[in-house]
Amino acid sequence: MKALIRYTLANLFVSQRFVAPTFLYLALLAVLTSNDSGPLVGVYAATAGSLLAAAVWIAVAVANAEDPAARWVALANARRTSDVTAATAVAALLYEAALGIVGLLYPLVSGHHTVSASALGIGAAAELTCAAVGTGLGLLCARPVIVRTGVSTLTGIALVLSVLLIKELPPVSPMLRRMTGGSSVRAAVPNALPFLGFAILGVAALYGCGVVAHRLGRRRD
Repeated sequence: MKALIRYTLANLFVSQRFVAPTFLYLALLAVLTSNDSGPLVGVYAATAGSLLAAAVWIAVAVANAEDPAARWVALANARRTSDVTAATAVAALLYEAALGIVGLLYPLVSGHHTVSASALGIGAAAELTCAAVGTGLGLLCARPVIVRTGVSTLTGIALVLSVLLIKELPPVSPMLRRMTGGSSVRAAVPNALPFLGFAILGVAALYGCGVVAHRLGRRRD
């Protein structure tokens, strides 16, 4: 499995498909968080939402980095065909984790905020949630589930808007609305605990999307 993850990451970097979503994320960070002096948790809501959009694109980039022939070789050499989908998800999450660290630290140097362990914990949980959900959505938009680039792009945009704007759809929309409710987070543990629940829901959503993507993709491979 480790070798498959390394192979998947190597394909991503060689193909340079990571450049565009990385630029999108960094541009959103610069626009939404630079010179901000509001509550840090509210700023982290912006960074997490930005990571959601980038994560969908990154997952698609990871899945589409190799051509179909190379994918068949990977499927033939993997112990289980599900390992290929799992390696795609893990590779995408590893790269998104690096972006998430940038998202946690950049607001601290670009704006003026009161820093607390609780705020940092909430920011980390929010970015994990959005990275997991975005990766899951990206798996549903990538090959072999969706082959055509235009359809993949429109589907990704529609899914991102859905999880951001539908208030009743957990975990992203309720979490971001809770973060932007205007209350400054000061207590260390109690205020941060609900966001651990959101992160668990995000990982569960990733698992569910991965299972669906694997089963749909298996019919096309």
